[in-house]
Amino acid sequence: MAKDTVLYLNHSAQMSGAEASLRSLLWGLRRADAPIDPLIALPSEGPLTSLLRDEGWSVTLAPLRRLHRPRGLIDTMASLLHVLQTAPHICRLAQGAHAKIIHSNSTTAHLVGGLAGEKTGKPALWHCRDLVPLAKMAPQLSSKATKIVAISNCVADSLERDGVPRDKIRVIFNGIDPDEWRPRERSVMRELLAIPEDAFVFGVMGQLVPWKNHHAFIEAAAKLAQDEGCSHARFVIIGGDLWGEQQSYVNQLRDDVKKSELAGRFNFVPHQSDGADAMAALDCLVHPALDEPFGRVVMEAMAMNKPVIAMNENGPREIVRSEEDGLLVEPEKLAEAMKRVLLDADLREHLSRNARPSVESRFHIADHASKMLELYNELG
Repeated sequence: MAKDTVLYLNHSAQMSGAEASLRSLLWGLRRADAPIDPLIALPSEGPLTSLLRDEGWSVTLAPLRRLHRPRGLIDTMASLLHVLQTAPHICRLAQGAHAKIIHSNSTTAHLVGGLAGEKTGKPALWHCRDLVPLAKMAPQLSSKATKIVAISNCVADSLERDGVPRDKIRVIFNGIDPDEWRPRERSVMRELLAIPEDAFVFGVMGQLVPWKNHHAFIEAAAKLAQDEGCSHARFVIIGGDLWGEQQSYVNQLRDDVKKSELAGRFNFVPHQSDGADAMAALDCLVHPALDEPFGRVVMEAMAMNKPVIAMNENGPREIVRSEEDGLLVEPEKLAEAMKRVLLDADLREHLSRNARPSVESRFHIADHASKMLELYNELG
C-alpha cells in the first residue's frame, strides 16, 4: 500500500510534553500500520533528534526556532522576519518530500507551517497545545490552518474566546502507551537518593517554568513538615530548565525550600531520561499547575497506579475523575489533600486500583492515533 508523507514541524529539539506526545503519535500510527510516512523537521541536534533517529524515524533539520511573545516593535519585526525567511525552506521541504499534509506540532511551528501550507496549497494542521492567550494573533493563525487540533476542551474554549471559529477546531486528547508506563516495584533514582524505605514521597515532575506553580507544592510541603503525624513524608521536584531561561525561578524555588526549613526532606532532581523510573520513585504525584492545557504527566502517573493530586482547573479536570481515580482540589486545599493521601491507606488503594484502567480506556495512544488518522484522511 502506498504511503502518504506527513511533514511534522516542531520548534524544539528538546524533550518536553509536546515532543513526547508527538513521539507517541508516531508510534501509534506505526503500530496501527497506518499508511503514513512521517518526516519530522527539527531545528537542531538535541535529545529529541537523537531519540527519533535511534527509533528509525526520518528526521531532517530546518531553520525552525522558539519564538517569544514580542515585547515591542523590534521583537515583532524580528519574529516576522524569521517566519518569512523560514517559510520558503519549509515550502521546498514539503514539495520535495511530496508531503500530503503539513502538521505543525505547536503554535510556534504553525507560524511557519501555516504560511508554507498557504503557499504550497497543502493542508496545514495546527496542533494547539497551549493555553497562552493569543488575542489578535489567533484569527490570523486560524486563517492559515485547514484544521486545528486542540488537546483539550479548555484549549478549544480558549481558542474560541480569541476568535477562532469553533468549526475549525477538533478536540483530540493526547494519548499514551500504557506499556511504556507499567507499574514498577523498584526505582533506581529512589535508591540513589537514599530515601528511607518507610518514607512516603510526594513529587512534582515537569519542566521548571513559573506556570507549573511549584511554589504551591513547596508551601504545602512546609505545612505537612510541621505536622508530627506526617513525619514520614518526603518531597521531590523532578525536572529541569530545558531552555536555560528560568535560572531566577529555579533560584527562587531553592530559596523557598531553605526558608521553609525542609532541608533533609526535600530533593531537587534534574530532568530524567527514564521518566518511568523517576515516576516509580514517587508514592504520589502532585500537579500544582493552574494553567495546564492538558497534563500528560498526570496520565503517566495514573498508568503507573500512582495516586494523583491535581488542581481543579483546566486540563487535569478533563483527565481526573475526582475521588475515583485521583483527587482534584482547590489551591488552598493542596496540603490537606496531600495529608489525606499520606494517612489514608484505603483511599490510596482505591485511587491506585482505578487509575490505570481509567487511562487505558480513555487515553490510549491507539485511540489517539486512530482519531488523528481519521483527520488526515479528511484533509486529504
